[in-house]
Amino acid sequence: MADLFDQIENIIGNSVELFFSNQLWTVRVIEDGAATTTTYEDEAPAVQFAEAEMVRLGLTRVIRL
Repeated sequence: MADLFDQIENIIGNSVELFFSNQLWTVRVIEDGAATTTTYEDEAPAVQFAEAEMVRLGLTRVIRL
């Protein structure tokens, strides 16, 4: 059963996503199964926040959608 939970964690693990929608840059952070979104009018602060969250979560990349 533990192996099943490891597989699920690998699929729905933590991630940081960056995308542009409705004239706003959005950063979606998925941490421990909970998603939070933060929006920005400009790309630079969105990228900066996304990269900081990536480091904080120990990830290796930001997913650009």
